[in-house]
Amino acid sequence: MLLLLFFKTMYRTWRDISKQRLYIQSFLSPYLADLEQRFDGKFETDQLKKIKEYYGLFIPVVLCTSYKRLIGAAFTNEEKKRATLFGILTPVGDDLFDIDKLNNEAIEQITFEPQKFQAHTFSAKIAKEIQTSLLEEVPFHAAYINAAKNVYEIQLETEKQLNQAITNVDLERITYAKGGYSVIIYMEILDQKVDEAMRQVLFEIGSLMQLSNDLFDMYKDIQDGITTLANRCADFAQLKALFLEKVRACNQKLFALPYAQRRKLAFAISMYLVIGRGLIVIEQMMALEKSTSKPLSYATLSRKQLICDMEKPVNFLRALYYAYRLPKLQ
Repeated sequence: MLLLLFFKTMYRTWRDISKQRLYIQSFLSPYLADLEQRFDGKFETDQLKKIKEYYGLFIPVVLCTSYKRLIGAAFTNEEKKRATLFGILTPVGDDLFDIDKLNNEAIEQITFEPQKFQAHTFSAKIAKEIQTSLLEEVPFHAAYINAAKNVYEIQLETEKQLNQAITNVDLERITYAKGGYSVIIYMEILDQKVDEAMRQVLFEIGSLMQLSNDLFDMYKDIQDGITTLANRCADFAQLKALFLEKVRACNQKLFALPYAQRRKLAFAISMYLVIGRGLIVIEQMMALEKSTSKPLSYATLSRKQLICDMEKPVNFLRALYYAYRLPKLQ
């Protein structure tokens, strides 16, 4: 049953990604160009790549579409538009902190009362427009506001990661909350109300996604002076054990949901297609530990040693393997 469902899910995911790529061409790319013209600015090349290849592509497909199938509802055009727009807001929101250096009061206003905010920078103008639109269109306004509050508050706490003395307890809490709340807010822009049991599952999924992202971003984070669980790790075998423990906890909550088993399995396969990449990095680092030293001396490692190339056929196949294997962990 699982093998057949796995291949069906992979085919469906490929089909959904193909459709979303067409939507990006017809809607997202022209909208981004329009934003540049109206607000007299330019998206950075890396930022456009993030929007078109990850936040505006994989998140609406892998996360939102899979979620709607789990709960037995169609992913409407209005939802697709909101999810795709939110894919712009996510990386642009990072610029408000990292580049524009807006103070907390300004960030709070642009989050909760964007229509009143006096935007002067390119990023702020975009964030104001999209957040205003979302606040007007989301069906469950209070739930979206609460989710935005959680994202805003944990984003403020990520400043602690610039301090190398941050405790492991704070680092774990911030990592998991950042990922968890970021996934939950995507579901709060959809048409069905999210209950508490589902929020707990989404939080676990987001936590694992954030940990995986940090593993992929080790080189960049080290250059930027950002401490993460990944680039502080002194023993990647222990991190792998922690990762798998969190997978089991996620599965226990997911498979306790009141939906058909096939839907839950298909949802898990889709989620682990993304999350499983983290294990590929962990195993790459374990191999590096064997050939160099444990703990790794990150300051002496090259970009090539810290980057995981997912375009390699072997890594692509391993990602498929983990998407198949991880849903079975209990």
